[in-house]
Amino acid sequence: MDNLEDKNERNMNSAGENRPFNPDPIVQARDDSSKSNDGMQPTEIMPISKEPVSVVDATLLPNQFMGMGSPRQAAPSATDLLASILRFKWTILIVFILVAAPAIAAIWTQIVPKYQARGEVRVRPIIQQLVFRTEDNGMIPLYSSFVNTQVAIIRSQTVLQRVLDRKEDVQNTQWFKKPQQSLVERLRGNPTTRMESLMGTLSVRPRARTEIIDISFIDPSIKDAKVIVDAVLEEYIKYIRETSNEDDDKIYLQLNEQFRNLQKQIQGQETTASELSKKLGTETPQELISSKRLRLDETQAHLSDLQQRIAVLEWEAKRVTTNDSNNVAAVAPADSIEKQSKYYEDAEWRRLDANMRIIRHNIDTSLLTPKHPDAARAQKDLAFAEESLKLRETQLDEQWRDLPKNAAGAPIKIADASDPNYVKGVIEYQLARAKYEKQLLSDQYDNQLKEFRELSTTAQSLEKQNNALRDKRELFNAVRQRLEQKNMERNAPGSITRSRWVFASTRPSNDRRIVFTAMSLVMAFGLGGGLAFLRASRNQAIYSSRDMPYPMQAPLLGYIPVTRIRKSRGKSLYDEITRTRSHLIESVRIVRTALLSRLNGQGSTTLLITSANAGTGKSAFTMMLGKSLAQAGKKVLMIDSDIHKMSLTKQFELSDKSGLMESLSGGSTDKRYVFPTETPGLSIMPAGKKGDDGAVFEQTANGAFKAFISQLRKQYNIILLDSPPILPVADATILAGQVDGTIIVEREIVSRRASIIDALARLDSAGGRVLGTVFVGSSDNEKYGYGYGYNYSKTK
Repeated sequence: MDNLEDKNERNMNSAGENRPFNPDPIVQARDDSSKSNDGMQPTEIMPISKEPVSVVDATLLPNQFMGMGSPRQAAPSATDLLASILRFKWTILIVFILVAAPAIAAIWTQIVPKYQARGEVRVRPIIQQLVFRTEDNGMIPLYSSFVNTQVAIIRSQTVLQRVLDRKEDVQNTQWFKKPQQSLVERLRGNPTTRMESLMGTLSVRPRARTEIIDISFIDPSIKDAKVIVDAVLEEYIKYIRETSNEDDDKIYLQLNEQFRNLQKQIQGQETTASELSKKLGTETPQELISSKRLRLDETQAHLSDLQQRIAVLEWEAKRVTTNDSNNVAAVAPADSIEKQSKYYEDAEWRRLDANMRIIRHNIDTSLLTPKHPDAARAQKDLAFAEESLKLRETQLDEQWRDLPKNAAGAPIKIADASDPNYVKGVIEYQLARAKYEKQLLSDQYDNQLKEFRELSTTAQSLEKQNNALRDKRELFNAVRQRLEQKNMERNAPGSITRSRWVFASTRPSNDRRIVFTAMSLVMAFGLGGGLAFLRASRNQAIYSSRDMPYPMQAPLLGYIPVTRIRKSRGKSLYDEITRTRSHLIESVRIVRTALLSRLNGQGSTTLLITSANAGTGKSAFTMMLGKSLAQAGKKVLMIDSDIHKMSLTKQFELSDKSGLMESLSGGSTDKRYVFPTETPGLSIMPAGKKGDDGAVFEQTANGAFKAFISQLRKQYNIILLDSPPILPVADATILAGQVDGTIIVEREIVSRRASIIDALARLDSAGGRVLGTVFVGSSDNEKYGYGYGYNYSKTK
């Protein structure tokens, strides 16, 4: 940091300023007396601190700081990271320009805009009808599938090949004559065919929830795009009509042929059915079959009754024969026979009579009510038994009518009805008669059965012919009706039509140049930001207090931002310097307040002011801090312990005076080595003369320095030692362990994080105690400091 010298006063007076100016070695400015009032020459100074100072307990902070081992770095916040990247804004800008400019130029020169032509096809879900409602008109089944099929037909090679074969328009387009090829196709030497190009560029999509199919084509030429879309629409409609007419013609021819075949078949079947009707003698064979079947059933019933009668007669004959051989009377007494029924001799009648009596007895003795289902069933069984008994009596009456009769026609009276021979003769006669009747009925049944079977076969054939004829007539009527409908409905309008003519927008479709330009800008900005981030991450320079190692951020005494003096129009350099001085004084006052708070009112204190490397402005800060402490009522001594540069000694023009070196060599604090300054309460001890290559200074390590400082503590409240930097030489490390505390001064850009960490490690190893740090710079707080300083100076 540059320092002002006494010649500033002479420069001010030569510039025509008559105000009294008291030179202060703490403030510096370059000589601009030769410049005009319009010119502005910046002079670097250290103005006021703008941020509040964090006051930390002095008894805890140094111990925490020095006992933590190797210092660690806190993770930077997003704001700090962004600020570190923006420090390399010129890198971002240059990379952005170098990347974005050629990329955008290539995009807008190499990418050709393309235009879209659009056409529409309407596929109605209903096929209109003229008169008849057929399966070819009305609602189209599976309409969505039908629409998708139409999309596939439009994109089919059949339709697209027709489009490519159009010589009058498509083959005259630039798209057909000079097809575009991509860079990959050019490198491979295998260009795509026109069919592949057309299929890849042509877009055919059904519009959702409508009857419209959108057909679009994109090409650099609006005219060519319209021509191709129009050709696709025309060829598709033409192909649909051709295929539809072909299908209709095929169906019509098939219907005509089927109509003639059915007509011939019906005529043949009508002839066969007529012959069968003549053979049957009736046109209603079912009635004839029913009557024949009834007669056959009656004959079979008579034959069954006759067989049953023969069986009974054979049983009676056998019984009579058995009774005759045993000489047992087979009949009951006359008085008993008269009491019995005349049918009692018949065994079947007796069985039926006994069955009837049993059923009647069960009904009479039953406990069931008349409405009970079992009682009703018993009544039906009784009625059936009575009917069967009456039927048997009727049969017996018929048999008895066949007995021998006399000349008068009356039945022959049997003198003795119980005569076995008489009974046997009657039974044999009846048996022979029954067998003869059976033979006759059997022959009759066989003839009737044969006739019935022949009649049934013929009737079945006739019925089959009639059914087939009826089916053929129904099919014939359907074919004839279908032909009439085809002749009428073949002129009905179709369901597929062009919705509108081809439309092409004058604006480029899907202009990728804008997107690519935005991508290029983003990529260029990203590359610039990435390079800036890389530089920021590898940069060790400190730009703000947040960039300092974490242990040094906590014991921060304050900021001294770096500003520049600029001569404003109408104002002298003296006014600017005066205003800047007020800033510096206020910033040092804030640091002083924080320092005194950490010292916590302890007695005489020795403070070492140092830095990691040279060039941080620690000597100037020592002067400002000493002056501020003296103005606060403290008795302050500044000792120039930097025997290498002797900045304080040179600043106060005491290079030829004795000082620290002589005091150490003599072992006393002679007042001759202490010089007062213009500030009351502030004194300075120069470095003295080096002599034997600084060998005297080595006595600080053997206790001489402690004795020297102990004598000075009795005379001064605060002793400030301006020491050399920590890293270049070992002087600061030696002194740090023999003072009450150390103040480290670091400056933006000049200081490096690695150097600060190494310096802290050295102090820790030497047993030094860090009271706090002072950061010189922090330009991000410049606005606050300027406003505060200006207002403060006005109130003063």
